[in-house]
Amino acid sequence: MKMVKVGMIGFGTIGAGVAKILTQNSEIIKKRLGAGVELVKVADLDITTDRGVKLADGVLTT
Repeated sequence: MKMVKVGMIGFGTIGAGVAKILTQNSEIIKKRLGAGVELVKVADLDITTDRGVKLADGVLTT
């Protein structure tokens, strides 16, 4: 299956919400899009604050 790789700039309220939707609803998105979605990189100035979203190691960067 085809994969769409997603990178984001910003991990505040909106960015964390988008990341949460992408990770929690990946199966629904895969069915509707016909391709998987992978969050590969998130850039933010503050990477120490817990945003309540579990990301794979190496995804969050400055």
